[in-house]
Amino acid sequence: MTPLIVGPIIENPLHGERIRFLQTAPETNGELVQYESWLAPGGSVGDPHIHPVQESRFTVISGTASFSIHGARFALGPGQQLTIPARTAHCLWNAGDAEVHLLVEFRPGMLKQEFSETTFGLARDGRHHLRGVGNMLQWAVIAAAYRRETRALGQPLWVRLALPALAPVGWLVGYRAHYPRYCTRESGPLAS
Repeated sequence: MTPLIVGPIIENPLHGERIRFLQTAPETNGELVQYESWLAPGGSVGDPHIHPVQESRFTVISGTASFSIHGARFALGPGQQLTIPARTAHCLWNAGDAEVHLLVEFRPGMLKQEFSETTFGLARDGRHHLRGVGNMLQWAVIAAAYRRETRALGQPLWVRLALPALAPVGWLVGYRAHYPRYCTRESGPLAS
C-alpha cells in the first residue's frame, strides 16, 4: 500500500483542478516534478497546449480521464498510463460524472511547480483571464517566464504578438512570474 502523502493542496477554481506536489525539481535535482491531481466533473487543465521541453506522464488512479492529442480524442481508466512527448499538442479534461484522480509527472522538472502555484493562485484571486490591462500585463510576464514549460495553442494572432511585447512593461510596473504568497513548499530559483 502506498504511504499517505501529507502536504498542501492547491486549487484552481476556474478549471476544477486540485493538486498536491509529491516531488519537486529541487528534491529531484531537476529531473522530475510529480504531483497528484484531482479533476472535478467538467474540469480541465485548460486549453490545448504544448510543453516545448518537458515530457508529461499521466497515470489514472480513479475515474476516467479524457485526452486529446493532436486532435485525436480518447479516454483512460484506472491503472492506465499515458506519456506525452515534448512538443506534442494535447489537452486533458474530465467528461465523466465522477472526480478523476491522477498521478502526473513532468520530466525534466524545470519550473512546473512555480508555474502551477502562480496560475492556480491567480485563478483563486480572480486574476486569471486576459481581461483588463493589469491582467494582460500579468499574463505577459507569466508567458515570458514560463515559455519553456508551456505554450497555449489556438490563441488569436494579436495575443501571440502582444504578450511577449508587453512582458517588459509588466516587469517594470511590478508584476512577477511567481509570488511568495502562492508557495506551497520549497521551490526552484524563480523568485518574486
